Amino acid sequence: MTFRLRRNSVFRYPMDPVPRTAVLAACFRQPRFRPNYPVRIFPDGWSEEVSAFAPAAIAARREQLWGIAATGQPPMLTHAVIALESRGDPLLSTEERVWLWRAFRVPVFEQVIEPDGELLAAECEVHDGLHIEIPGLSWNGYHVEMSPCGCGRKTPRLALGLPAERARSAAAYAR
Repeated sequence: MTFRLRRNSVFRYPMDPVPRTAVLAACFRQPRFRPNYPVRIFPDGWSEEVSAFAPAAIAARREQLWGIAATGQPPMLTHAVIALESRGDPLLSTEERVWLWRAFRVPVFEQVIEPDGELLAAECEVHDGLHIEIPGLSWNGYHVEMSPCGCGRKTPRLALGLPAERARSAAAYAR
């Protein structure tokens, strides 16, 4: 039996330009070849060091985001919250997205990653599903949308609920 040792992946922000982003997950590595990349990895979660970094965006597991928001004084972000999910975890519900929006007052994005940080699916700025990044993966239990996305990409997407749910979610962001 052979095991392939995977190296931790570099975190990918959902849009350009990439703002000052704190990634609260040990599964990612800091890129050495991009010294000015404004993303810093904080494997131990939220801390005084993260506060001093003053991120414009945060990427973290759902439970970490709940904990940060529940403090009553979440950090003042200006760009985004990225919920990192493992394959097999349920995607964020409309209610969870609205709760995160109200807590942080920035758009919510979602990414599905492997334990080593490899990106499997990621939400774009259109918020119309998660683009499947690795062809051939099984996504049992989710509707896969094959139509082109409003962002211009033609890759299949994991649908974020029914069209009526997506419309309610978009309306919640507008409030």
